[in-house]
Amino acid sequence: MAIQRRRMLTAALGGAFSASVLTAGRVDAAPAPVFEKPTADNPIIACYNENPLGLSAAARKAVADSAAVANRYPFVRCEVLRKACAQLIGGKPEEIVLSQGSAEAIRASVEAHNGPGASLVTAELTYSDGQMAAVRNNIPVIKVKMGPNWSMDIPAMKAAAAEAAKKGTAIVYFVNPNNPTSTIADTNALFDWIRGKPVNTVFILDEAYAEFVEDKSYRSAAELVREGLDNVIVLKTFSKIFAMAGLRLGFAYAAPERVKKVHDHIAYDFFQNTPAIEAALAEMNDKAFLKQSLEETLESRRIMEEVLKELQLEYLPSQTNFVFFNLKKPLKVFADAMKAEHIMVGRPFPPATTWCRVSYVRPAEMKYVADVMRALRTKGVI
Repeated sequence: MAIQRRRMLTAALGGAFSASVLTAGRVDAAPAPVFEKPTADNPIIACYNENPLGLSAAARKAVADSAAVANRYPFVRCEVLRKACAQLIGGKPEEIVLSQGSAEAIRASVEAHNGPGASLVTAELTYSDGQMAAVRNNIPVIKVKMGPNWSMDIPAMKAAAAEAAKKGTAIVYFVNPNNPTSTIADTNALFDWIRGKPVNTVFILDEAYAEFVEDKSYRSAAELVREGLDNVIVLKTFSKIFAMAGLRLGFAYAAPERVKKVHDHIAYDFFQNTPAIEAALAEMNDKAFLKQSLEETLESRRIMEEVLKELQLEYLPSQTNFVFFNLKKPLKVFADAMKAEHIMVGRPFPPATTWCRVSYVRPAEMKYVADVMRALRTKGVI
């Protein structure tokens, strides 16, 4: 289902993903290329929450150099990567399982806890891979309605999970920061729930966007694993700030016995592809690149906040590399108008049918997007 969804998205973009897109200056890494107006063959891609800088120079070199050993199985380098991931998150290598992006870790974590009476509890408006993994495994899905301003309603989720746990394992899939809302949950309420160790309940915490958070109240659930809690799995990805969406690499972090359960549903965690391994190791060590990625994201965030305020469009406080705002009219008209300007914005996210998700692109591109939005206001589209 995930593959089908992405194929549908690609088809919807028409010619936007022709071969020229893959080689265009728009997707090159820092330093920023000279800005060029987008075209049908080289659009501004503000719909997938990618890192628009592309791989760092160090990672590109690592990928190129990896060709020399591409004929060898990467057993040893996988272990090097596992140790590096453990160091990154403050854990131990035996608490890490590698995966093909976080998508495989989501699927494996859900499958690992399937059984008689199991169900998946998730928010009504959140990333859909958890739900799709459950459906694929014939696990009932319980969607909990959102709170005010599309917030995660933790008391309601807690009640739903407690009821589900009476029949079997309640698998709580919780995305924090959330996608598509771009907001964070109440850390204290969430952690108190997990620390309470509710019976027959396991928590999958998807933290794909944690590196972009500015709010000081946010804390990674990794601290719960470090405390020794065995009912939580923390998922990380290299697709976002590390700019490796096309190389497919992520990992799960949990207590050793919990990791073993997930590992049993991962195809071959020691068979990650060599270019991805080497790119990840290079990216983790490239502090200047990660700093630039965050700084450009925050600059683009400010640009979007400014134009949304100017246009008096309601938006949620972004803690990610995208923003979610209310057009107060069906999304399609706006999305089509932006596409006509060669700017690709997010798909519909029911039940938020009048809301739009726009990924942050490089600041020069973001300013162009903002100017197009201003022009659309004069045309009555916004």
